[in-house]
Amino acid sequence: MSGTVIYHKSARRYYIQLYWEGVKIRIWRHPLSYDPFFDERSAQKQLHRIQTEIDDHEFDPKYWLPDSPMLLSKYAEIWVELKEVSKKTKEGYESTINKYIIPFFKQKDIRRVRANDIKQFKKWLGKTLSPKTVYNKIGVLKTIMKDAYDNEDIQKIPPFPKLSMPKTIPAYIELEQQELILSAIPERHRPIFQIGMEYGLRVGEVRAIQKDCINDGILTIKRAFSDNLLTTTKTDTWREYNLTSYAIEILNNIEPHLGSFIFVREDGNRYTSANLNKIWHKACSQAGIKIKLYNAFRHSLGCQLLDMGYDMDHVRQQLGHTNMEMTKRYARRSNPILANALENRRNNIVKLEINK
Repeated sequence: MSGTVIYHKSARRYYIQLYWEGVKIRIWRHPLSYDPFFDERSAQKQLHRIQTEIDDHEFDPKYWLPDSPMLLSKYAEIWVELKEVSKKTKEGYESTINKYIIPFFKQKDIRRVRANDIKQFKKWLGKTLSPKTVYNKIGVLKTIMKDAYDNEDIQKIPPFPKLSMPKTIPAYIELEQQELILSAIPERHRPIFQIGMEYGLRVGEVRAIQKDCINDGILTIKRAFSDNLLTTTKTDTWREYNLTSYAIEILNNIEPHLGSFIFVREDGNRYTSANLNKIWHKACSQAGIKIKLYNAFRHSLGCQLLDMGYDMDHVRQQLGHTNMEMTKRYARRSNPILANALENRRNNIVKLEINK
């Protein structure tokens, strides 16, 4: 590659001219700011950068032309358009990109994002957002960078600051409370709630159970509902569970129907999230217990299993967590059983009187 900096008299500015793969190319502007080269020094500096990119096998002339797809702002817009996720998740990505990533990184080249840039981004987010929201926004950026690396658009993922979900105590109820709420649910609608509680499923997962998910005594969770039926679960993995005697009894008592979904309403159509929440809130009100359906399904099973003495990895596998940190939240809860254990420990001590 041969390149040189040339002054254009009529335009009163410099440009870079080079030959790449037999084609003459002219670059008139800085690739990040798009400012014209009004002085020779700035043009020479960018020519040196081009030569470095060629040495590192990174050079592509289209990235130096206007509207470069390697600008983080442009790359993120293309990324979210092509990303195959639910409508709700995509809307969340778009919001993060438009409200935070583009305003902060502006004309930053995705190949030039460094660890300090991400630290400054995190600090900037923390000025107005909660720790949990910062965690989520940084997570979107990390996903973009990971996908860019997988697509070989960047050579490595820059180091991200250590992130952890803010420690929150998951709300949960005991088995007896679950049964109390279930008794307030009309028998016709009860099975879908019972199976959700039995296996600690996400609401979208239990809604998506179809007849092909049950075979030879195995329940396979392989789909989920978000806005629409997805062909995979939240973690992109299938989970298999042996049918318990309790689950078998529930499934055997479901009225036969021709639909593909296991759990359907009286009209034969599948349950919606709105249907289930309406039934659930009414039953909770009658039982005098207040808890979200998601927590009643997943968090409650996790906490109940830990209370029974099962180890953390058992709970992780049961709930399908890919990250043990998610499971550890259940061990941080304020649990009356722990206090009762201390009380019971003292109850077995024989009080001795010392003769004075």
